[in-house]
Amino acid sequence: MSLSTAPGGDERLRSKPKKRLAIIVSHPIQHFVSLYRALADSPDIVVRVFYASRIGLDPYFDAEMNVELAWKMDLLAGYDHVFLAGAERVKSIGFSTIDSPGLEDALDAYDPDSVMVYGYNQRNALRAADWGHRMGRAVLMISDSELLQRRAFWRRAVKRLLVPLAYRRIDAFLSVGDRNEAYYRHHGVPASRIFRSPFTIDEGAFKRAAAVRAEVRAALRKDLGLEPDAIIALFVGKLTERKRPQDLLRAVSALADDGVTVHAVFAGNGALMEPMRQEIEALGAPGHLLGFVNVDRLPGLYAASDLLVHPSEADPHPLVCSEAACVGLPVVLSDRIGAEGATDIARSGENALVYPVGDVQALAAHIRSLAEDADLRAAMGRRALEIFGELDLHRSVDGIRRAIEAGPRRGRRA
Repeated sequence: MSLSTAPGGDERLRSKPKKRLAIIVSHPIQHFVSLYRALADSPDIVVRVFYASRIGLDPYFDAEMNVELAWKMDLLAGYDHVFLAGAERVKSIGFSTIDSPGLEDALDAYDPDSVMVYGYNQRNALRAADWGHRMGRAVLMISDSELLQRRAFWRRAVKRLLVPLAYRRIDAFLSVGDRNEAYYRHHGVPASRIFRSPFTIDEGAFKRAAAVRAEVRAALRKDLGLEPDAIIALFVGKLTERKRPQDLLRAVSALADDGVTVHAVFAGNGALMEPMRQEIEALGAPGHLLGFVNVDRLPGLYAASDLLVHPSEADPHPLVCSEAACVGLPVVLSDRIGAEGATDIARSGENALVYPVGDVQALAAHIRSLAEDADLRAAMGRRALEIFGELDLHRSVDGIRRAIEAGPRRGRRA
């Protein structure tokens, strides 16, 4: 139990001087809004988010998703935020584009005790880390980097040289999971400077959907023209080669040939949309392409499904695993998913089944085991809810709190 949720915890926190935290981020991102609001509600932290761009606030075309996106949620309400000078002119996310010359002056004016950055691959993150190091303020960094990806030798060599240099400016490392912590340790970060702070989701929306699971389950099957007891394996993400959605389609097709019907439902769009549509028609496969599904409809879609499948060949720490756990879904993952680990959101043999990436036969076997065993699905679903309870929003805020309390490694300059 975190301090903020323990009996009397809020009172003890209110008795401490509030710490001022500056969060430096490229643009409003839907998944992080819950964290910012929770930090704003914290009795011992004052937070301000500094945005370098207005990307995400207005409809924009996502080339990889092949669709115009307009998030159906308020990305700015409930927390203090500012847009840095020139934010309206920034139209893409990259190292050189996320570069706000006025950031240091904005930090001087806010005078935070700590600054928090997302990785080191944007110039603003380096600006903020340099400012914090120079002023003696604690610099916190959060990332989802891991060691699962197969990188070229030269890339590994460059990272070996550059990452420790970047990390010299960091006082505390916020980890999102086991693989992320292993990455930090691989690059020389001591355990005493690593604090678990999982990436957040809109817990309230997913819990509300889970509360009406029977209702949304029946509605989805009616919409798709399926029997009330049809088994649904859900895929959420971009329909791209890296995500390997066709592996799921081919797995359920093979199961159908063997007399086991599992319906694969795909929530997302991308370059593979039309090839997959053609494959479904050619094979008569039990696949359903929903296209892009906005954030207001996603929680119900999870709650209406029986399991989540994430077959990607490279995904550091996908939030789909947290979203599935929040509604009590077991997950089937490739072994290239960085969210799997003994203390992470996806735990093999508990709420997750893991298979070698690209092995459609092994994927089909895992799906079949869950489809044919309702007790196993239920047990893994219950375990998913328990695990999510260990890694929820309270844990995220508490990790940041502990990182702030650890303080900078050098004294504060006035």
